[in-house]
Order: sequence, then structure tokens, then C-alpha cells
Amino acid sequence: MNSDLRFALRALRRSPGFTTAAVVCLALGIGASTAIFSIVNGVLLQPLPYRDSAALVRIYTEFPNFPNGGLHKFWASPPEFRELQKQTDPWGQLESFVTGPASLEGGSQPLRVNICFLSGGMMPMLGVAPRLGRWITPAADNPGVQQQLVLSDSLWRTAFGGDPSIVGRETQLDGRKVLVAGVMPRGFDFPPGAAQPADAWTPLRLTPRNMTQYGSHFLSLVAHLKPGTSVTKARSWLPRIQQTLGIGASSQRHLINTAAHPLSLYDFHDEVIGDARPAMFLLLGAVAFFLLIACVNVSSLLLARADGRRREIAVRRAMGAGAPFLIRQFAVEGLALSTAGGLLGVALAWVGVRLLATSNAGLIPRIRDISVDWQVLGFAVAVSLVAGLVFCMTPMFQSLRTPLNACLNAASGRAAGSALSSRLRAALVVAEISLAMVLLVGSGLLLRALLNLRHVETGFSSGKVLTAQLSLSSQAFQNGAHQSDFIARLQQRLESLPGVESAALASGLPPERRENDNDTNIENFVPRPGGPIQNVAYYQITEGRFFKTLRARLVEGRFFDARDGAGSPAVAVVNRTMATQFWPGQSAVGKRVQPGGAATWATVVGVVADLRNAGLNKPPATEIFLPSQQYRGASPDFILLRAKGDPAQLTAALRNAVRETDPNVPVSRILPMDAVLGEAQSQPRFLAGIMAVFSALALTLAALGVYGVVSYSVARRTAEFGIRMALGASSGDVRGLVLREGLILSSLGLAFGLFGSLLVARSMQSLLFQVNRFDPLTFAAMAGVLTLVALAACLIPALRATSVDPIRALRYE
Repeated sequence: MNSDLRFALRALRRSPGFTTAAVVCLALGIGASTAIFSIVNGVLLQPLPYRDSAALVRIYTEFPNFPNGGLHKFWASPPEFRELQKQTDPWGQLESFVTGPASLEGGSQPLRVNICFLSGGMMPMLGVAPRLGRWITPAADNPGVQQQLVLSDSLWRTAFGGDPSIVGRETQLDGRKVLVAGVMPRGFDFPPGAAQPADAWTPLRLTPRNMTQYGSHFLSLVAHLKPGTSVTKARSWLPRIQQTLGIGASSQRHLINTAAHPLSLYDFHDEVIGDARPAMFLLLGAVAFFLLIACVNVSSLLLARADGRRREIAVRRAMGAGAPFLIRQFAVEGLALSTAGGLLGVALAWVGVRLLATSNAGLIPRIRDISVDWQVLGFAVAVSLVAGLVFCMTPMFQSLRTPLNACLNAASGRAAGSALSSRLRAALVVAEISLAMVLLVGSGLLLRALLNLRHVETGFSSGKVLTAQLSLSSQAFQNGAHQSDFIARLQQRLESLPGVESAALASGLPPERRENDNDTNIENFVPRPGGPIQNVAYYQITEGRFFKTLRARLVEGRFFDARDGAGSPAVAVVNRTMATQFWPGQSAVGKRVQPGGAATWATVVGVVADLRNAGLNKPPATEIFLPSQQYRGASPDFILLRAKGDPAQLTAALRNAVRETDPNVPVSRILPMDAVLGEAQSQPRFLAGIMAVFSALALTLAALGVYGVVSYSVARRTAEFGIRMALGASSGDVRGLVLREGLILSSLGLAFGLFGSLLVARSMQSLLFQVNRFDPLTFAAMAGVLTLVALAACLIPALRATSVDPIRALRYE
């Protein structure tokens, strides 16, 4: 075996061009497949990093009678949570959580942090031991004890410098003293898969008042099933739970019940993955196609090399070398190639995984947890071995099938290319083109969907707008007068900044927000079967020139102005969707609504064109706009500035304005609105980008394959072309023959590729925004690109075929 390895390495060293091309092809295929498998393994295959995570489930409430298909996977209210905790089947334990912003006193200035408020049994149920101190216990959830705080590893390091003595000390959270109870280990993440991970955890501490608010849905529920209870079996318990809890339910009494307010239950791991599952399978399929293309290319290179070594192999056979010896020699050579390609591929995969995990450009859940671990390395080794063994055997068996005399009688020691070899290489090129076509069509469809998403009508102008996030959750701002004073002073300071055209504050930032789904009374509303109910999906609390800053379009009536202060009659502005839904065929201006939590009725003074609120890929839902001075249901936590020039130049001025207004208010995520829109497109852009890279590489490999086959064919047919030209054939005739050969190969590849693309496109519809999965323009464009590339690859051999002197070619033969 050692002699075989030495011989293989010498043979590869004597052919540096072939060796380099083969190793690079394998490295690209193995590296890409290993990187994507790392993502798929970390996101889809690995269990959640909690104790007995397979038994964890998410529980939701639902409102199936809501318009537009109902509300599904909705939150639970505090009394519903307590009632479900008392159920003894099918779960042994049920806990809840909710996340939100808070202001933390950590250093020289306050920090805006994302806090997860969780019920006392959650951390013991998850079973992840803290790095320092202790976790939150049921006793800590009692309102009678001091509030505790458990820090994430990253917040512990950034806010407290990694000081272990912080455990047991007090700090300030939203203006209240809290005791730092512990620090979680690096990598701990709960809730998992969140776009903005939690920085710290604190007890939920529901109050007696919370226990009376059946209509206040804001809690996420996680349960641990009893041993031996499957998700399917757990679901079978839901009807009897709904029946038990629904006794006495009516249209006036809000209770869990089978008809109007049922429960639903899902595997927790599946819920964390969510919509990323189709994207993961798409990436896995795409990289499999790309790996096949790379391996086919290597096999084609090996076939060409085997043709050049046919005489050598024949001499070895004539001297007594049997098939097992030759197979072993070829296998060792193939494994040497695949090992080199695999090592380089793993290095490329490690770099790629780090880049993806750091940027998380596609907001893929759990991507921060991925790594090139032993399972991934095992995958890379397996791919390398298969690639090395399978694709080195094809030229070996082709050489063994060739009669010895056909090789030994070859003139001048040159290998006579066999018809079988030519057919095999042609078949491999057809396969390459087919696979490349599938990738090109998938990439084209995703790119078209991304373009549609980029050009979707948002309802506002994002150019020259700067956004920032505040945290007005501290105890000081529970006083309405203090909050109003701060907002008024900040508004005035922002509008006076040089370079600011207009400024506004808002409770939510388009185009994607968390739904409110607040019950809202509509004056003289008459419900009808299948029609809307008195509920509004989005509440927007605004201050200042919100509509002017976003350049929203007024449809009817007016926007808020100086007449709408704290002592003025209550007013509201609604979006076109709400106006159409509740007052079809009528003017909404002058109608009255009573927002949830408000004691007075508000008059609708204007209708605004729909602003995207449910995401760029979903139609706008109902939305009501309320001036903050008149409605205390939520605080305006977002700043919007319209700049006269570059909005990024206002970043420092915005920070200073907030600090000068109140140094205890943290400001974070200062981003141009264009960047906010970019984040809303991040996952489609991520998928389209990776598919475009795979497609470009596949197209390059396919072009090299076509070039190699046609160039090899031209070299073999030198005498034929010399005879044709000696008999009067023109250069154009010879070029036509060569191009026709390439066109036949590409046409066959396109035919198979189009068929494969139709099959693959059927599974992509959920990822395509406003694009038909069988879009003829995309299919035709990608077929045209592939045809042009294939013909371009044939052009150099065609020109070479016509540059040979016929007399010299005949004399050479």
C-alpha cells in the first residue's frame, strides 16, 4: 500500500495542471456541502440544548372565527396560563415567558437590553446549569421577594467586564433594584431562534390584577410532556381540556373553549425552526446538485487522463498486473485526490460557517449554534471517500474493458481515444449541464422573488430616514406626566437638530411589527356572518410629524396637527384596510371608535394609505393611529428622523439629543430606514445569494466540462478536419461541425435539466413572493444563459480546429 501511495503521489505530481483542477473542484464541492450540512445539522438535526428537549412542546391559543382565516398560534393570557398549569395531563409541567426591552444600569451609561420574563419553573425545567450563581426558581417568582436577574454570558462580559463578584450584588433594571442571581454559560439561548436573543432573564411575577385579564394575551407557553407521551397523544387531550375550561363560555365571557377559542400544540423544536425548514431543504438540495457537478467534472478529468495513460495501463496489464492491482492503484490515487480536496474543503467550510454564524444575514434560527463538529467532519470524510472511490473507478473500468492490442498498437505511443471514453465524457457533460440548469432555474426564481420583494409598495418613503430605538420602560416613565414631558422635550430637541427636515416618535416601526390584535369598539357596528369582528390588528401610537416623516399618502380627511393635544377631543387616523373593512362604501372620516383600554371614544379624522405592518411579503392588516398625548396604551419607543442629506450623519446628533433630554434613557439600533427594509428582506436575499453563488460555480464547471469534451474531440479529429479542409471545406464549415457537437450536448443537457427544474420548482412555491413556480420567463432566460455559455465554451476549440494547416495535420498522422 505504501508503494501504491508513493506511485500515486508521483503520478499526481507529474500532472500539476490536472491535480490542481481536480483538487479545486473537489474542494469546492466538499467545502460547500460541508458548510451547508453544518447549517442544516445545527438548525434542523441537532436537538435543542435543554434537558430532555424532545419532550418540550409549544402551546398556543387560537381564535378561528377572526376574519381572514382567523388568528392561529396566538399568545395566552395570564389566567389562561394558570388554568392550564393546573391540568395534570398530558404535561407534567407548563411554564410561560415573554420578552421585551428594558434599561439596565451596567456602566457609564444605561444599556438597552432584551429581557426574557419567565415563570419560576422555566429554568429548572430547561435544566441548563448557570455558569455562576443560581438560576431563577419558583420562589423567585413570588412578588413578595426581591426581583432577581440572571445575566447572559455576553451581557456579563460587556456590561460588567466579566466580573464574577457581580453575582449577589444589586443593579438597576428599569429604575428598580434587582439582585444579580447568576450568569448563564456561553451559548445558552432562550427563547431559542429569536431574531434578538435575550440578554438576561428575570421572574415574570404575575400580579392579582393580571389574573383578571382574560383578554390580555401576551404569554408564550412551553410545556414538558409526561414520560411516554407523544405530541400526537398530547393533542388528543386538548378537546377534553377545552371542554373542561370552556364551561360557561359565551360571546361575552372570554374562556378557552372548543368552538371559539381552542388550544393548539406543536413540537418545540419544530416551532423554533418555523419557516426556515423549506429554506434549509432547498440549500441541502442545491449543494447536493453542486457536489454532483463537481464530482462529475473530476470524473471527466480522470477519464481524459486515463485516455492519456491507456498505453501505460496496457503495458502493466501485459506484464501481468491484474485487475485487483490496477483497481487498488486507481483507488489510492483517487483517495489521494479526495483527501487533498477534502482537507481544503473542510478549511473552506470552516471559514464559510464562521462568516454565516457571525453575520446571520438570513436571520436563520439557531445559526449562532452551528459549528464544524465531529458529525460534520464525519460527513466531510464520508463525502471525500465516496467522491474518491466512485469517480476514480469509472475511468479504471473503462480502461480495463479496452483490448490490449488496441492500446499497444497505438501509433507513436499515443493513446487512441476510444469511442466508449468519448461517449462517457459526453454523458457526464450532459449530466453537468442538466444539474447546472436546475440550479440556475432555482436561483432565477429566487432572484425574481427578491426583486418583487424589493419593489413592493411599502406605503412610505424610506430614503433619508434615520431610525432608532428607545427604552421608556423604566419606573420613572410609569408616571404619565413624566413620560409626556420627556416626549415633548425630545420631540422639540430632535426637530431643532441641523439637517433634520422632520422628526417623529412611534410605538412601532414598519414594515414588520408584532401584532396587537386589540379589541376595539366600532360605533354602530353590526356584525355579520363571515364578516369582521371588533378587533384591530395594529395600534400605532405616534408623536410629532409621523406621517410627514414617512411621507405617507393621505387618502381622506387630515393627519394629526396642533389641534390634537392632551386636552382636545380624542381623534384617530385609520389605514385604508381598516376603513374598507369596517365602513365599506362609506367615508370613514367622522366615524367613532373606542380603542382598547381607552375610556373615551375617538373620532376618525383621516384615512392614510396602507403602510406595510405585517411584513413585506404579506398584505397590510388593519391599523389605527393614535396621538400619544391622548392615548396611554403604549409608549413611543422608536425615533424617526427625515434628513435633508445623508441620514447616517445624524447618528451622533441623535444620541446627544436623547442624552441631553434624559441621560438615563438608552438609545440603540440606530439604522437608516433602508437598512430596516433590508433586514426585512434578509432571508430571501440570503437564499438567493447562496443559490446565485452555487449557480455561477456550477455554470463555470459545466462550461469547463463542455470545453474539455469539445477540445478533446477536436484533438482526436485533427486528421479528419485536415482532410475536410484539403477537400475544400471552409473554415466556417469546420467551426460549424465543432459548434454543432457542443450544441447537441447542451441541448440534451437542457432537455433533462428543464424536466428536473419542473420537478424541483414544485417544492419552492412557499419561498417565491409573487412568482409563479413555473415562470416561463425565468425558465427561458436560464436556458438561454446556459446555451450561450456552452457555445462560448465551444468557440475556442472551434477556432483551434480551423487554425491547423491541413498538410501538416495529414503529415503528422
